[in-house]
Amino acid sequence: MEVVSKMKNIIRLLVVPWYLFGWMIHVYLGIFSPGIYQNFGASALIPAYTAFWNSFVMPNITVFALLLAAFEIAVGCLLSSTGKWVKIGLVFSVVFSLFLIQMGLSDTSPDLWTNFARNRLANILFIGLQLPLFWCTFDKSLPRVIKGWFSKKAAQRS
Repeated sequence: MEVVSKMKNIIRLLVVPWYLFGWMIHVYLGIFSPGIYQNFGASALIPAYTAFWNSFVMPNITVFALLLAAFEIAVGCLLSSTGKWVKIGLVFSVVFSLFLIQMGLSDTSPDLWTNFARNRLANILFIGLQLPLFWCTFDKSLPRVIKGWFSKKAAQRS
């Protein structure tokens, strides 16, 4: 049981920084380099999404980038918390990753396999990493778990 407990928290430790540090990138890019988001609309699986991206999202990209940053902070905090809040964070994270699979990560390669590898594979793997967490319980917040790891190591050295 200790191994499962440790693994679920290691997985959280791999996922949470994606959100808790990723928001900073979107704040910076949204304010100082918003044009970098232009290609994301071009790699969508649903053709109508490209038109939506170009006509609605891009003209308002700074607002959307800041909303994305707020979303990432919220998801990171939820995944770091306890109980049902972790599961809510997981739902948001998986749904967001599914959206990113549809949207793509801005590579417009015409080669099917290259397009899949560059635009979709990372998010599929990210979802696969998180799915087992839906069957776990989270009695302690991630900061408390990490503190416990260091406390145990300090106690073992004494």
